[in-house]
Amino acid sequence: MLTIEGLWYDRECFRELAFYYSLVLRSLKSVLKSSHEISVSDFKTCWLHSSWRHVSRGEASKNKFYHVLNKLNDAEEEGQRGLCLENNILFGIKDFRDLVRLNCASSTRSLFCYGPYNQYPNPIDVGFKLLREIDALTQRFYTFPIEILSLVQLKYLALTCNGELPATISKLFNLQVLIIHPHQYITRCRAPSYVPIQIWDMQELEHIEILGKSIVAPSHVASLRKLSTIVGMNASICTLLELSSRIPNIKKLGIQIELTPYDDHNELLSCFGCISTLGSLETLKFSITNPVVNHGHIFQVTPGSLRLPRNLKKLHLSGMSLPWEYMDAIGSLPSLKVLKLRSYAF
Repeated sequence: MLTIEGLWYDRECFRELAFYYSLVLRSLKSVLKSSHEISVSDFKTCWLHSSWRHVSRGEASKNKFYHVLNKLNDAEEEGQRGLCLENNILFGIKDFRDLVRLNCASSTRSLFCYGPYNQYPNPIDVGFKLLREIDALTQRFYTFPIEILSLVQLKYLALTCNGELPATISKLFNLQVLIIHPHQYITRCRAPSYVPIQIWDMQELEHIEILGKSIVAPSHVASLRKLSTIVGMNASICTLLELSSRIPNIKKLGIQIELTPYDDHNELLSCFGCISTLGSLETLKFSITNPVVNHGHIFQVTPGSLRLPRNLKKLHLSGMSLPWEYMDAIGSLPSLKVLKLRSYAF
């Protein structure tokens, strides 16, 4: 989000605050390094010490940069650049929405809903015009809020929404990050849901995280050259075969495939042949949603059948029922640091 805001931070300063002053608390990735060797990129998550957080929030509000909303009269502060909602029911109160529209909406660039999860949808259309960021994963929307499509300066959008994405999502032509999560209680028995083909017209996209929906390759020639991350989407074998030329600079790819008993499992290996051409790919998460438990070989074991990108650093496989002989292909990857095998991967 710092880059979305046009901000930059000093990594060494951040590291110093964490290790020498303990003002930034952190959990680390599974890396075997001494404290002198650990860099900011080794942080898995980080958060502020409560005392520094209190001081920072006060200063941010005073400088009209970031204001926390916990109660009705918090919306009386004028000219705030960023709003953080820590009480997610407030937008359900008309008086609160009127105060936000009067005092804040014209200047707000960022809206963060960080309160406890709220499963009942509340309107957020209070006259925002200049928003660049919306993070509302803790607010549930039954359908995609169409009013968001008028926010053409939006660069970051994160929602919890069970409805279909509209084809007009491409109106958000400045969008760099698109995150859509389903409601936590949604079942798996729904009809297939697809990402609109118009997403391929959004040339600024860098990160797509749309859980449970299927992606298809467009019939027209299109590519997303800035895209570095695709996470959580479903795909068919045919789609994966076509994707490699459409996402040439992808670094992280997380895809699920649902196979039927009639599918030729060896065609799945051709997907890896296409994925292996992605020279920039560093993280691959590949899973079969309905794994076939088979003690015999359902793949032909031939040398070179399983091909993987040489630059892979993280590999997660699930449900593929690969023969163990294919482990040689994984063992030959020179840069691999993390390997996770789950649910009948082999």
